[in-house]
Amino acid sequence: MNFSKILMLGAFAGLCLTSCMNDDFPTYDSRQGSMSLSVDQMQPSATRAVETSDYPVTIFSENGDELHFFEKASDVPTKLTMPVGKYYAEAHTPGVFDKIMDAPYYIGKEDFEILQNINTEATVICRMANGSFTVRFTDLFKETFTSYEVTIDDGSNTAIIFSYDESQWEPATTYMRFEENVSSIKVNFRGTTKKGATITASNLLTKSAASEKYDDDKEFFSGGDAIVIVFNTVESTEGDVTGITINANIKFEESEEDFELDVEDNITGDDEEEGGDTPEGSTAITLDLPKDMVVNKDTDPAKGDATIKAENGIKSIMVKVVSNSADMNASLNSLKEQYGVDFIGGTEIVENQDLVNLFDVLGNPLSVPAEGDKEYVFPIGNFFTLLTVLSGDHTFVLTVTDMNGETKDGKLTLTVE
Repeated sequence: MNFSKILMLGAFAGLCLTSCMNDDFPTYDSRQGSMSLSVDQMQPSATRAVETSDYPVTIFSENGDELHFFEKASDVPTKLTMPVGKYYAEAHTPGVFDKIMDAPYYIGKEDFEILQNINTEATVICRMANGSFTVRFTDLFKETFTSYEVTIDDGSNTAIIFSYDESQWEPATTYMRFEENVSSIKVNFRGTTKKGATITASNLLTKSAASEKYDDDKEFFSGGDAIVIVFNTVESTEGDVTGITINANIKFEESEEDFELDVEDNITGDDEEEGGDTPEGSTAITLDLPKDMVVNKDTDPAKGDATIKAENGIKSIMVKVVSNSADMNASLNSLKEQYGVDFIGGTEIVENQDLVNLFDVLGNPLSVPAEGDKEYVFPIGNFFTLLTVLSGDHTFVLTVTDMNGETKDGKLTLTVE
């Protein structure tokens, strides 16, 4: 059975939704009134004013039956005659509300009641439904690094990935639709210095401390949150870069003031610089990952070998795949259902026979380490020929733990064009 057949099992499911106009209102009452509906938008401090006249508007009965659909708010009549009764109206930014977007998305709902011979005025106030992320770098950082990749993960199957662009050091702000009850966000960093060293770091951003300073907001990240993350370098007394630091601020939808987010340092260190001392924050673990690369069916699989060494023996190797491809994520979910190998949530490599069986089926056999082994090569290259049908950026995140409980992580991004 080849991988393309497995992909077909979960990757291409869709639902087509259509909206229509229904002029046949349920008869709540023979009496009638009218309504005048407008659409407005709350203006978060982080965004400029947005025109709402092109927002689609839908009017529903109290029970949720769709009664009227207008492609644009400007198409709603000045006065709309309706039977006496209770209703609600919804409006939103034109287009689909995706997980990751390059612009804010607004949604609003308003309840109203039609009374006999009275014109009811109602306004749908649309609020920003996604949060924004902006990354910034200090001058010292820009002088030190030649490339970087920043991954922002809220625990879902899709993450924001910022990467170095020669034409623009600091990428444009990106918007994310948060999952429910997200109280912390993971920020992973990987960069290469001018001296050829690879610096990695992993940090958690939590909202609780900022929320305490702004009583109207909750501990969970939500629409309207505008987050700015600033990266700087850490230097040793000899002047060598040993890691990076980040500071993060958040601005809430209804506030002009910035509040500081808690930043929990997880792991930071130098993975690859040769000939130097072991940097602060590293462990007795060596995780040698290739540089990020573009792959196709002709790419040599050996280029994807990740070499792991642990002086105290390997306890665990967790591998997680973060992709911006919906087809890739659906395919990984299919592998979990059929073979019990969960690359989205994280798969344990050590002594995982299910993983061995999966790659035997795919025709790309691999071995797995036993607990206590001091060296192992994880062949990420086994995925090269399998990924060529799935365009996008696919990031493999490895977390290695030794028998003493020390941990090191790193990541490799494969781009399929």
